[in-house]
Amino acid sequence: MSDVQGDLVIRPDFRTGLIVLAVMAVAAAVIVAAILIGDAPIAFALIVGGLFGVLIPLALGALLSARITLTAHELTVQGLFSRKCQPRSRVAEMVRASIIAPRGGAGESLFVLDAQGNLLTRVQGNLYRHEDLARLVNALGVPCSGPDGPVSAKEFAKTYPGLVSWTEQHPYRIAFAVAGVVCAAAMALALVSIATGS
Repeated sequence: MSDVQGDLVIRPDFRTGLIVLAVMAVAAAVIVAAILIGDAPIAFALIVGGLFGVLIPLALGALLSARITLTAHELTVQGLFSRKCQPRSRVAEMVRASIIAPRGGAGESLFVLDAQGNLLTRVQGNLYRHEDLARLVNALGVPCSGPDGPVSAKEFAKTYPGLVSWTEQHPYRIAFAVAGVVCAAAMALALVSIATGS
């Protein structure tokens, strides 16, 4: 985080991000090694290795490119593939919430709203330090509300409709759909492997 000529620039917590990336790399190596040592087809090792081979550089890119910049005239939230700029004059209110992920911890989010209560942008707080987000809220100088403690996305949507997506409110439905597609693909791969092997 830095102040340059009155601008507030907030960057992710780089040390924590590197620790997460290191854990991902070790997990990838262990999973691929277990597949190769076991009786599973080598194709599974290639799929898992390829998946992590794409995810880790993307995560590193997100860590390096993410930033929030607040100037006298605009608020800019930049990610790996997106950059959202909003005129500072449109920012009328903020909602700060710790939203509980399924089977995980709570992730902090800042919802930036206009005067009609419409969402301008959302800041995913998991990359940034809590103190930096508090500094952003103070620098904006607009009313900030939110639930007192961590809440699920579904509970949050009842109080603040339209701020969280349907997929975030129903994570298990998405997980079951993805698991179904993965299982179907694995079965198809196994059947093709059996059919061509005999």
